[in-house]
Amino acid sequence: MAGVTIEYDVPVPMRDGVVLRADVYRPEGPGPWPVIVSRTPYDKTDNYELQFLDPLLAARRGLIAVVQDVRGRFASEGEFVPLVNEAADGADTIEWAAQLPGSSGAVGMWGISYLGNVQWQAAGLDPTALKAIAPSLTFRETDNGLAFRGGAHELGLVRSWALMMGFDVLTRRHAGNDEELKKQVAALAAAFDGIPGPTYQELPTGKDPLVARWDLPNLADQATMAAGDVPAHQENVTVPSLHVAGWYDVFVQATIDNYTAAARRPGARLVVGPWNHLALTGMQGDINFGIEGSGAAIDVLGLTFDWLRTCLTTGEAPDDDLPVQLYVMGAGEWRSEPEWPLSRAVDTRFHLGPDARLTTDGQPAPATLTFTYDPRNPVPTVGGATVMPYPPPGSFDQRVAEKRDDVLVFTTDVLAEDIEVTGRITASLTVATDGPTTDWVVRLCDVHPDGRSYNVVDGITRVEAVPGEASAVEVDLWSTSMLFKRGHRIRVQVTSSCFPRWDRNLNTADGLRTGEMRVASQTLHVGGDARSFVTLPIV
Repeated sequence: MAGVTIEYDVPVPMRDGVVLRADVYRPEGPGPWPVIVSRTPYDKTDNYELQFLDPLLAARRGLIAVVQDVRGRFASEGEFVPLVNEAADGADTIEWAAQLPGSSGAVGMWGISYLGNVQWQAAGLDPTALKAIAPSLTFRETDNGLAFRGGAHELGLVRSWALMMGFDVLTRRHAGNDEELKKQVAALAAAFDGIPGPTYQELPTGKDPLVARWDLPNLADQATMAAGDVPAHQENVTVPSLHVAGWYDVFVQATIDNYTAAARRPGARLVVGPWNHLALTGMQGDINFGIEGSGAAIDVLGLTFDWLRTCLTTGEAPDDDLPVQLYVMGAGEWRSEPEWPLSRAVDTRFHLGPDARLTTDGQPAPATLTFTYDPRNPVPTVGGATVMPYPPPGSFDQRVAEKRDDVLVFTTDVLAEDIEVTGRITASLTVATDGPTTDWVVRLCDVHPDGRSYNVVDGITRVEAVPGEASAVEVDLWSTSMLFKRGHRIRVQVTSSCFPRWDRNLNTADGLRTGEMRVASQTLHVGGDARSFVTLPIV
């Protein structure tokens, strides 16, 4: 391609008269060209944001690329309410984009995270010009995977996101009052700099005090959660869709579930690498998956643009008998599959034993294991599928957590042969607590021969309880693809906190409102008639 022409701040009128603004990247030449649209709340001119979109590359691949600030953000007019206006605004933008000079009339969408969700919302209105979407690393059910997980608050994500969004909110709110703007921005910056310390620790979490202090955008707002819930939109979507996910992304299961729902119709494709939300690199925490494990190895953006261009020029998604492409961690290889989940994977129970063993050899002898959970001293978040400024995501040595008295650890014997686990992992526990509510956290780890214990997946379930009464609890650890090598061991942790990723359960009936907390005595029943095990899909 000879070159690219860029038009900045092009006005895009919405049906209610509000004007949004977009930058248009156009290939040089007569065209006509297919058009792709990305709609962002993070500033269409921000260099950090543009690295995830690369509209220049899109234009060089023969696409007109439109990057737009959503309503109420940066160059666009209106009031920003997270996710609430994105369906209609997205549909209006798509029809506008189809009429751009040089446009072929066929429009697609691309982008990750919030930029992925707005695609589902727009597509749900079935705009005539929309022919394909590429919603990657994005959420699905807002009450389980965005603002909450298993009933617990996604504190690290929601609170840091609100603070980040606040700078543009304050700039608009105090326009024309430089002194007040300077004062408020300094206070907000101090709160952001308080991560990971006092900013995460402030209570209560039922009505977030930091969000209330500055009246910040809130992902846990009921209107936001209702608008962003993908299943409500997806049932009306018929266009092909490309889904890119990362094993260490906070939205990994959501992206996979979006794919499995879309795969009921032709034209869906899934790519999952060993990546986190903001870095498609081979280095994830302490583990280096190498060049082969990086997004560059499969050219994720180039793959996305080529796939979209095929959809928009032919009217159909590329033929693909193996639409699922997975990176198998531990094996260090990419593999193509005809389906997800894999039908050849066999769900296998690994029972938690009284002697800290993890075994497939039937039910161990019955036993009762106990620990004390103090919300004033929670188990720290060490890596995982997270997105927050700190602690970082990825795979880290968990021995700092495993040495604590409030973490129960169960480990297999040394593996005599490789075991591949590919699919969704769950845990079933028989537990009791002496309070009215508590949390149960389960984590799967890969233990190396030298004793290093690396997190693979984890999950949390918040429960209401009858004090002292044993009950069954299910914990969804989400999906992975991991080869546990011969000579390694498989380990499971059971505990009651992972802070600050998830908010602390204060073990009191009114703790979410008042911040009142108490120490809880926790009981895990294993062996015998107790159903305490993890289920691993073994290939």
